[in-house]
Amino acid sequence: MRTQRAVTSFTKFKDNDLFELSQSIVNKMTKNIDFPTPIPTLIVVQAAVKAYSDALLKCQDGTKQDTANKNAKREILENNLSHLGAYINSIAEGNLTMIDGSGFPVTKIPEPVGIPPAPEYLKLTPGDTPGVMYADIGIVSRALSYIVIFSQDPIPEKIDDWHAKTFSKSTGVITGLVRGKKYTFMAAATSAESNKTSFYNFTKPIEIYIQ
Repeated sequence: MRTQRAVTSFTKFKDNDLFELSQSIVNKMTKNIDFPTPIPTLIVVQAAVKAYSDALLKCQDGTKQDTANKNAKREILENNLSHLGAYINSIAEGNLTMIDGSGFPVTKIPEPVGIPPAPEYLKLTPGDTPGVMYADIGIVSRALSYIVIFSQDPIPEKIDDWHAKTFSKSTGVITGLVRGKKYTFMAAATSAESNKTSFYNFTKPIEIYIQ
């Protein structure tokens, strides 16, 4: 089971938000008995915060060089916070009270995807080569991958007896189809849960004669 930890990546924070967060971290870490020997030291981190703050202020109506300098100072600050966050995690070992006391944001635990719904569509287009079919599947949010199952007539009663092709994206190529035969195709999105239970929500079947 995944435990929550202090955030160690700060690339998604806006410039002003990063300054406010980093200064709050320094304030909460100062004389914090839970973290007596921070790495890097708070003196180093505070210096990086100050340098970034000065550069941020200067680039508001400054030159491209001022912006480049701000970005460089931001990178230094992010690296310091990342290392400090790693130190926090090594000491706190998932203790949310301790992490919260450090001022660091806490990582989120991803919610289980569950069994994805059926894709809204499955489109099949014949390829230039006989026996080839291009599949275009409706995108399903948070899908792990996509699966197309297919079979000649008469179709098997059990899904396990169909042929299957798995794609990492919502498009892919199916080969080895027999010309002159009628095939039935269905598609589904997959997740860790659906793969574990072998339960999938498939699109409506499509029947195609292979030319």
